[in-house]
Amino acid sequence: MPKLEFAFLADSAEAEPGRKFYVLGGGVDSIGAHAFPVVHPHLALLIRVSVHPTEAERAHTLEIRLIDSDGGELARMEGNFQAAGGPPGREMPMNISLAVSNIRFEGAGDYSIELLLDNQHVKSLPLRLYQVEQPIV
Repeated sequence: MPKLEFAFLADSAEAEPGRKFYVLGGGVDSIGAHAFPVVHPHLALLIRVSVHPTEAERAHTLEIRLIDSDGGELARMEGNFQAAGGPPGREMPMNISLAVSNIRFEGAGDYSIELLLDNQHVKSLPLRLYQVEQPIV
């Protein structure tokens, strides 16, 4: 099974497979809003997995679930990926950058992004939404 090296949320990110990644505003774990419900315009999810040569050349699954404060599923993304073979004994890094746009959050609270590789849970990314006071004009 591929190994998760890291996963985090950012304001924006781009990734080159097996090479560099570019991040703006990395480490997002909370979002403030003046009122709820709120539609957050854009987040990026950056993931790096390592694939051992024995696991290369075969399809692997990545599943991402957005869970609300009550444990309900707000959204789900699923996909397959495959690593090309490499030198014996050397794991191949794979960078994955996903843009997540226009997510609607009904209320303040603790949310979670759940990551599964080959149907195995590998990471939870907590995301707290909170109310920001309106400025007095």
